[in-house]
Amino acid sequence: MTTRRSVLRQMATVSTGALLAGCFGESNGTDRETNEVLSGPNGDFVFEPETIEISTGDTVTWTFESTGHNVGAKPEDSDRVKLPSGADPFASYAGNKVYQTVEKGDTYEHTFETPGEYVYVCVPHVVSGMVGTVIVSD
Repeated sequence: MTTRRSVLRQMATVSTGALLAGCFGESNGTDRETNEVLSGPNGDFVFEPETIEISTGDTVTWTFESTGHNVGAKPEDSDRVKLPSGADPFASYAGNKVYQTVEKGDTYEHTFETPGEYVYVCVPHVVSGMVGTVIVSD
């Protein structure tokens, strides 16, 4: 016999299952398959996530969520930058224009061909600790 109590119990079970299924999806709204790093979210001097792990040949996209930021992985531009042996330096700015920034809403991409650990910075905010890491595995 179907009672009001048994119907409510079934509804609670279905609702709990749907809620738990949502817990296993992405919680921050970022599609991790795109290897996206947010630059300056909420106007903060951070890269989010601070560390990202990818495979050789993957591309990372930095999305600039506030003004005044860049991406610099040229050892001559900051003593905080570190590259694996044989890796090419990269930057969102041209040449030696280390304080050239990217407009809010724009993106910068780099494809990583050499495995190892890359430490990059936002040159204007490196003194504020705006440093990120990309770990590239074979």
